[in-house]
Amino acid sequence: MKKIATFLTLFVMIFCATSFAQRHKKRKKDKSNAPTEAQLMAFKTSYAKLLGDSLQIPREKRDTVAALQIQFLLKRMKVSDDKTLTKEDKEVRYGMLENDKYMHLGALLSMDELQRLEAFEARQKKRQDEMEKQRQEQYNQQAEQRRNYNRGYNRGYGRYGGGYYGY
Repeated sequence: MKKIATFLTLFVMIFCATSFAQRHKKRKKDKSNAPTEAQLMAFKTSYAKLLGDSLQIPREKRDTVAALQIQFLLKRMKVSDDKTLTKEDKEVRYGMLENDKYMHLGALLSMDELQRLEAFEARQKKRQDEMEKQRQEQYNQQAEQRRNYNRGYNRGYGRYGGGYYGY
């Protein structure tokens, strides 16, 4: 009777472990950084609205510029997700993609419209960099507070200073 109970317990444990491993593997495979079609459409709509409201780009050019921007972002994500490339290679590819994007935009937009778009993107990048810098400073402050808190906690008890001195 004990052998049957042991065998059943062992069988259930193996079955549960393999089932868990398969589910975990499936979850890991399903993770994807690629945006959904709905996200792409929402971005395209909001970007086209931004082009019209902020940059005064004519309506007939907005959708094409938004589509080019989506293509650029998807290519950039693909380069970013490529684990075989070094950081320097990625930077080179990003630059090539940027040049390619502006070449296509230059054929589509007038010089004035292109300059407004470039100035807008530069402002956005500067704002993003400032936000990242603020986030990093906030993180560093919190880390320093945690270190100070931990230092105060690790002092020990009473007059002994936390060590064992042969008592």
